[in-house]
Amino acid sequence: MSEPLLKMISTAAQHHTARYSDSGLFMGILMLRLIENTQKYNLRTAAATKVYKHIVEECNTYLKGDSCGCKVPVDFTIFDSLIALAHSMITSKPACMLNSKETQHISSLIAQAFLYSTPCNSSGVTCFGRTVTIGIEGQSVSDSSVFPGLLVDVPEMLQTVDLKRLGSGPFKLLKLGEQVVKDKVRLFACQKVVHPILHHYLRKHGVAVIERLGLALIEPFVQITGAQAVASLYSSVPAEAYGIVKGFCFQSYGSRVVLQLLPSKDAAVSTMVLCHRNETMLEELKMTCQRAEHVLRLTLREPYALFGGGCTETLLATHINHMNQSKAATTAAALCVSQSEFLMAVEAFCNSLQSVALSLEHDGQDCLIDLTYAHRWVPDIYSKTCGCCLVEDRSNLEKTLLNTAYHTFSPVSLENTDNQPRILDSFSAKLNALNVAVEMANFVLDVKYIIKDIN
Repeated sequence: MSEPLLKMISTAAQHHTARYSDSGLFMGILMLRLIENTQKYNLRTAAATKVYKHIVEECNTYLKGDSCGCKVPVDFTIFDSLIALAHSMITSKPACMLNSKETQHISSLIAQAFLYSTPCNSSGVTCFGRTVTIGIEGQSVSDSSVFPGLLVDVPEMLQTVDLKRLGSGPFKLLKLGEQVVKDKVRLFACQKVVHPILHHYLRKHGVAVIERLGLALIEPFVQITGAQAVASLYSSVPAEAYGIVKGFCFQSYGSRVVLQLLPSKDAAVSTMVLCHRNETMLEELKMTCQRAEHVLRLTLREPYALFGGGCTETLLATHINHMNQSKAATTAAALCVSQSEFLMAVEAFCNSLQSVALSLEHDGQDCLIDLTYAHRWVPDIYSKTCGCCLVEDRSNLEKTLLNTAYHTFSPVSLENTDNQPRILDSFSAKLNALNVAVEMANFVLDVKYIIKDIN
């Protein structure tokens, strides 16, 4: 990435994925195809950038409008729509190496973890909870689970009899020394190692001790308990420093035993235990699940999803092409370009969108588009639905190869159907990716000179 323009393109993609966790590949392919097609169609740069900017504004208006044919509302009371969004994220990451049953199981867990991390019955300004992820190598993916509360490593000296002796919760919680005994604290937690003498003293007085929590668990630990972290060992403990846990119990995973701390009140903290066959697959799965949950959180801000499986790209391209054919002369004049340039730029843009849909087939297989609903299809005798699984195939549904010449038409919306798309994409992520792709393509096309300091 020593070339300045390549470095800028790479940075734009990284910034998008860091913020939205999805649609990075969509952004990259669309941006590069726009640049490539501008050269392929021999378009003037000034004309192409004007038309691309105009078209992306039309895309924004269409996608945000009520008449959008490739957008569906996300109902958070219906678990299936959340699973569908998570499922699309998981299936787009083949390095996770999951079969269909495992993919469905993990998608369900992601949706469950998202709901656990969403505060309930809160007024005013609210903050998201946390999902802590624990990886267990060598176990089956189907053993993965989500638990409310926090799972921590079991202290070496803590036995089942210690938990029984504590009785039923709730229990006070604190991070400090001898004052815990006087204040009747029953559970003592420390980020680092507790001194052996103090450890013995606390256990002698019936206090359960958790040590070596680590920096990563401190924030969710504070969230789940409502306690304050106390840094000094020599100052008195304020009353507000104490926290509460509802209770705790042991959980077993193969040979590993962990301690589950149950949240008090409505603390929105959960722990996702992910299992996989080896370390590489496990790390990929952990990262994918974290990104999928982030996508679900973005959906709270804009509660919509777009058709997945390439159907949004084909439908949007068809709509844009059809809409601009009838008003080509007036729009071209307003943009100060010729009508032929305008139509070529429209074709280049729509071709670029369809190229994203084509890229979903990694083995070079052809893709089809139906000439009624403008959804994407795979020429497979076993495939009875389109890419997003909304449209069912039938004998009179005419199709043609993507990126080949066919008559323009306005996509028909599917009405009076109980079908729901089973493959969904993030609305926020794809909308931002679309805009960044066009903006970056226009920027690259507009560059005339690069001044570089070689000293």
